[in-house]
Amino acid sequence: MSGKRCLPVVLAGLALMGGLGAHVRLHNPSNKTKLWWANPSNVTVLIHDGGSDNITDGSHMTAMRNGFDAWNGDTGTAAQLVEVFTAVADPCAVWTQGSKHLIFFDENNCSGFFPGGSGTVAVTPLLFQSNGKILDADILFNGDTYTFTTDGTAGGFDVQDVGTHELGHLLGLDHSGWAGATMYPFVGQNLIMHRSIAVDDAHGLRDAYPVGTHGKITGSVMRLADASAVAGAHVFVRDPAGRTVGGALALSDGTFEIEGLDADTYTLGVNPLDFPVSSANLQTGRTIETDFEPLLGGVVVVGAGQSVPYGTLAVDADVAISLGRSSNALPIVARIGVTTNHTLSGSGLLAGSTLTCSDPTIGVGNVTWFGTFVSFQLTTPGGASPGHADLTAATVGGDVSILVAAVEFTPVDPVVTATVPNTGTIDGGDAVTLTGTGFRSGARVIIGANIYRDGAGDGCVVVNSTTITLTTRSTDMGATDVVVMDATGVEGRDVGGFTFVPIPLVNVPFPDTGASAGGTTLVLTGSNFLPGVDVRIDGVSQITVTVVDSSTINVTTDAGIAGGPYLLEVENAVGGTATSAFSYVAQLDPNLAAIAPATSKPAGGKLVTLSGTNFTATSNVYFGVDPSTGLGGTLGTGVVFVDASTLQVMSPAHAKGQVAVMVEDTVTGQATVLASSFTYKSSGSSGGGGCSTAPVAGPPSGRGNGFGALSFLAFLLFVMGSSRVERRLALRRIRG
Repeated sequence: MSGKRCLPVVLAGLALMGGLGAHVRLHNPSNKTKLWWANPSNVTVLIHDGGSDNITDGSHMTAMRNGFDAWNGDTGTAAQLVEVFTAVADPCAVWTQGSKHLIFFDENNCSGFFPGGSGTVAVTPLLFQSNGKILDADILFNGDTYTFTTDGTAGGFDVQDVGTHELGHLLGLDHSGWAGATMYPFVGQNLIMHRSIAVDDAHGLRDAYPVGTHGKITGSVMRLADASAVAGAHVFVRDPAGRTVGGALALSDGTFEIEGLDADTYTLGVNPLDFPVSSANLQTGRTIETDFEPLLGGVVVVGAGQSVPYGTLAVDADVAISLGRSSNALPIVARIGVTTNHTLSGSGLLAGSTLTCSDPTIGVGNVTWFGTFVSFQLTTPGGASPGHADLTAATVGGDVSILVAAVEFTPVDPVVTATVPNTGTIDGGDAVTLTGTGFRSGARVIIGANIYRDGAGDGCVVVNSTTITLTTRSTDMGATDVVVMDATGVEGRDVGGFTFVPIPLVNVPFPDTGASAGGTTLVLTGSNFLPGVDVRIDGVSQITVTVVDSSTINVTTDAGIAGGPYLLEVENAVGGTATSAFSYVAQLDPNLAAIAPATSKPAGGKLVTLSGTNFTATSNVYFGVDPSTGLGGTLGTGVVFVDASTLQVMSPAHAKGQVAVMVEDTVTGQATVLASSFTYKSSGSSGGGGCSTAPVAGPPSGRGNGFGALSFLAFLLFVMGSSRVERRLALRRIRG
């Protein structure tokens, strides 16, 4: 395509680590123009519902939607990911079409990005113009080589973790030099810490698509030895609490701009991108120099919306000590209120060195140096805030290595101990309470295909640290995990904690009273009836039960004890019970067998004789009832009880057509219906079919016969019913 380039952005790595600088924008390699979306507030993305062959419950879609929310949550940017819903039969044939920005799992390398043994876990190809305008972007997961998971299955890559990272590429961000950023270029199996975006990631979007005004720090990086510029140096900033909150890469002339900052007091630092993130992890076309020692600089006060010049960060010659490698599971996860054990790889990690955290409230203890790695403990006080901090290793001689945003502070995983009730209807609407520990404001609950966000109108409510309430929404049938996910991405899971079942709904049974001897034809109407349903009256399962369809059950009742009303229960085999009531009487059920005559004019008034058994003097007769419910219909007049097998009644007025007739005992409520047993029709009709008419001028030769055009049409309609030959001729003339 003329004037456009296709740029693959790869999440790659070696062995069990797969490639996912401070925020760095993607650019056009030929002219260094940053990539951008023309309409960032409506970046539409389609998640292919086919998913991964490792995930059969569709939960990959929920995981990706959580990734959307992570990027959409920052209010300082106009960028918004919007899910679209379009059926895609073959994603391999569609993903190259610029009209659709597609997320799918490539299970057979149809894209060509994942040849055998590929170390690429996922890839985001972008198509853009020379001015940087993005025309198309898609996310492809390497389902041909790797296993993916949404429930922590061992050995799988977490879909939300990987997907959130790739969405950053789709929005125009390159990899980050932060070990704790979502855009950090490495991912391992079962890691989840990239599910939530870091401050650095958010600043990347503020840089690309700002809303409002934000602060900025400008400056340059040069060498002490000769004042030459250091290209590609990684500049970072810390807030007063020692937390890492921003960064950028220096340009080829050594200058830098750290954008998207809130008003605060910051400490600047700079380190080389050599380990674990290096120039190999960034888009080509950048100059990255790493032959200098990390430096912690001075303090800068930034007011709201201010651009503050810092001056120069002057760095010394390179040193031998280096902390952190891509083989480490980064970021290091430090649980708030807990002491945790960790190791980091590197070089020059010699005995006598010191290890410190940029957040001074964090205790670093039991440090043991092994040359190529160091082991240590981190103690995070209770009440500490989530976020990131740097680790600094310093030799006896004062040489230092800084691993930026190495530590991510997270709350202890929430625990879901109970979901009450643990069963609800597929139609939703069930009030559910989750109990457990570690629930925090901003959490979300995932049940089935639905995400319940704290504080959202149709979401959940985090009542306190042990209680969450919500009302379920409709979803598919079956058991599902109940997941409480903290805003940081850590989660607690009640495996199989809730089951969605088609809870049956029963209308008033018809009839609602039957003979204690049994044999009553009972019709149950409602919804969500499944094959194998159990119908019980007063606790007794009825033997003869036929599920006609999901809304109708026919039952022939067993014998019971006269009395009631008794509890009538309808229970699906998969769970879920509906209740109603049914009574038994000693009297035998009426049975309507025949009606004569079986026709009447619509005006009614025809004397009709009903034959059957067990009629009583308190019987009423209704014409036009619903045979499944006994509802509706019109009461016949002048009912005469001749004997137990004969009733006479005058037919009431009714519209033309076949109707059902019901005999009901007004005292007991017992009833019998004969469906389609009586017909209302006009007298003198000999049948005849239908016809269509069209305007005609009249008979070809006919003005002398006394008929005008309208009279001629009326004549044709009349002869239709009197002669088959004439009817055919008439139809031909009208049509012709």
